[in-house]
Amino acid sequence: MKKIILSISLLLALGISAQAQSDFIIRAGIHSVLNPETEINTANVKGGKVGWNLGADLRLGNFLYLQPGVHFYSSSLSVEAGSSTVDDFKNSTRIQSLKIPIMVGLAPLSNAGDNFDLVVDAGVVPSFNLGFSDDDSLFDKDDLNDVNWSGRVGAGLEFGFFAVGAYYEFGFNKIFEDGDENFSIIGATVGLKF
Repeated sequence: MKKIILSISLLLALGISAQAQSDFIIRAGIHSVLNPETEINTANVKGGKVGWNLGADLRLGNFLYLQPGVHFYSSSLSVEAGSSTVDDFKNSTRIQSLKIPIMVGLAPLSNAGDNFDLVVDAGVVPSFNLGFSDDDSLFDKDDLNDVNWSGRVGAGLEFGFFAVGAYYEFGFNKIFEDGDENFSIIGATVGLKF
């Protein structure tokens, strides 16, 4: 019974804050996959290269907010292949994915009336792999997991219509089905808030 009352109270608080304010935020950013080296199909794959992303968020609430979003990510992984039949080479493979972050956050200065705010948020991010570009045919679509899950924590500053932020995303599963380690992403964004 306590859990039901607590859940209803939380939903009412979010609903009241959602009526108070809603913002639409368009974001662009850069990120890097922080993946330890792993071997897939005789190729060594690791993160560390810069990728880009573009998306939008809908912020519902003022002090306490709910923020779902949709973002396109183009991530780059470093690939080094070598065998007795293939010459050693270094290449980059780009993975495209659609991320749908569902964040809950705080904007503690939102009621101060200034055009400045500090925001902190955390949430879960399902990612749907759309495919990848690999000119050397080392991988195929079956090597990737179709859906990846991760958690995200972030912080940012907002000045009127402008928003800047940084985040860390830690993977709950592996990008590659035969990979050894979970992935993580570090990134920064800039955006416009309407």
